[in-house]
Amino acid sequence: MATVATPYGLKPINLIGGQAFNGGVIREYKVAANNSNAIFNGDLVVLSTAGQPSAVSATPVANELAATSVNATAGIMGVCVGARYISNQGQPTYNNFLPASTITGGGSDVFVLVMDDPDALFQIKGSAALGTFNSGTGGSGWPGAIGKNAQLGFGTAGLTTTGVSGMNLLVGTNGAGLVTTQTYAVRIVDVVRGTESEAYPEFIVKLNVGVHSYYNSLGV
Repeated sequence: MATVATPYGLKPINLIGGQAFNGGVIREYKVAANNSNAIFNGDLVVLSTAGQPSAVSATPVANELAATSVNATAGIMGVCVGARYISNQGQPTYNNFLPASTITGGGSDVFVLVMDDPDALFQIKGSAALGTFNSGTGGSGWPGAIGKNAQLGFGTAGLTTTGVSGMNLLVGTNGAGLVTTQTYAVRIVDVVRGTESEAYPEFIVKLNVGVHSYYNSLGV
């Protein structure tokens, strides 16, 4: 259960609307220049204008649509689910994450594996207990979180021992971070049963419209 603060980023679990899901469509993004920072499993991945993938380091903003260069960024490509490359020993390597400085460390033919379906649902751990939010307005309790928007937290670094992201969902004190603000990164679709009253509840979320690149008219 979610009793300890061990965030793991975004874990793909399904697609919205009952669409068939067999683990998701994984797209490979070429790493053509050295990555100074690791890209952990569960990290959001963004492309530079040169097509270079990197991990997102701050909560995305849901852009106004149609997006323009004045009010938007090009959007998120998806979530890292691993990496593959040729090691400095010449061995094909499949890893849970992409270590920092893979190319300068002697790696070659480097790719980040990204689950890039814009309709994907993800499981993520919350940053704090729901607390009095569970009592709810009119006794609604934790179901009142469903349909709210939230930001993503980047206060914990990913772990090189496991390759897992440190990103979480910002719950706020007594659920104050779960709001209707239209620019927030994710929509809460559900609360993971059995974690509602835990110190670190878990949520099912979807990237909001205007966050994912495929639902955003501005290109990189």
